[in-house]
Amino acid sequence: MKHSRWLVLVGAGAAACCGGAQAQDTSLQLYGSIDVGVARFSGVRQHSSDPDAPPIATSITGMGAGGVTGSRLGLRGSSQLMPGLKLDFKAETGFCGVGLNQLDSGGDPYCSGGGFMQREAWLGLSGSLGTLRMGRQVTLVNLHSGNGDAFDNAYLGQVGNLSLVGNNRMGVGMGRASQAVTWFAPEVGGFSVQAQYSPHTRGSGTWQDPDDARDPTALLFAAQYRGGALALGVDWGQWRRVQAIPEPSLGDTYRLWAAYASLNLGTLDLFVQGEQGSSNDANGDQRMINVGVRLPLGRGSLMASMGRYADSMAPRPTHLDASYATQYALGYSYQLSQRTIAYVSAAHIANEGATPTRLGTDLAVGAAGDVVHGIVGRNSNGVALGISHSF
Repeated sequence: MKHSRWLVLVGAGAAACCGGAQAQDTSLQLYGSIDVGVARFSGVRQHSSDPDAPPIATSITGMGAGGVTGSRLGLRGSSQLMPGLKLDFKAETGFCGVGLNQLDSGGDPYCSGGGFMQREAWLGLSGSLGTLRMGRQVTLVNLHSGNGDAFDNAYLGQVGNLSLVGNNRMGVGMGRASQAVTWFAPEVGGFSVQAQYSPHTRGSGTWQDPDDARDPTALLFAAQYRGGALALGVDWGQWRRVQAIPEPSLGDTYRLWAAYASLNLGTLDLFVQGEQGSSNDANGDQRMINVGVRLPLGRGSLMASMGRYADSMAPRPTHLDASYATQYALGYSYQLSQRTIAYVSAAHIANEGATPTRLGTDLAVGAAGDVVHGIVGRNSNGVALGISHSF
């Protein structure tokens, strides 16, 4: 009996020692965020069971989950493989913070990411040559989309309402890429570069059957500089074998340039961001410019921005005049604690109508978890009040 007790004590001590040694080499973190607020959108498209029915404008008022950040839950961690080499991983899923009936969730049971653990799911290696990640990842152009935006590509004033990442008209999924390989080089003197490639990016239309081997491919490069109060960056991306919407002749290759800058003046921050997208089988292009300012105010920040979107893309040999959409946004975030903020934000988008020489625009005010759809030529408005907590 005494021997049994000693064996139990020794075994427990060994397990504790081994557990302590493993804890030094391995880290694991459960993290997430939940964002709940009340929002109202007007000038948005009413859902219809008939896909051929003409668009009907409506207004939506209710509780949303994503005024700042889409609600999510994930696991991330690292493990030391050998001196100078570390294994990293991340698996993250979205969820509907107020249930499946949150504002215009679009029927996605996860409300963000497109599937269970499909916001991100990757494995990586980190060492002296940088970091290599493999799996489903946020694209570089999407990863940097908030760097030149006073709203950090969040709130109702997000630059994403105008960005070509979500308004490319090419059926290209630019926000995330499956089967992606990404390399992050070490930062040197404030400079950093990244490269990303996906042979089967998915989330996009294809020339033939969606299960055909000719899935769209994605190739992206990015470079940044940070020094003192100034931050600069540029992204370039190319998506091949993409199918246009609705013209099947338009597309094949879509290219996107994005550039941004921010300047901290102490009493306020200035931001500017621009994008230009084009296809090798189209006339015209798509452009976006957005400028903003962020002013510290009390325990929070006051944010304001103005942006303009232009689209003149047309399948050859057609030529179209540019169609414009202009966004005005204002917001305020208040720091309730280190992990919790209260916020209010509002935005207005003025869309141009269609004419014989232009398509018109149908951009809509939205946020991370509140995605609504606009109507050509119809102005879109939104206002939201809520709380966002990260853990």
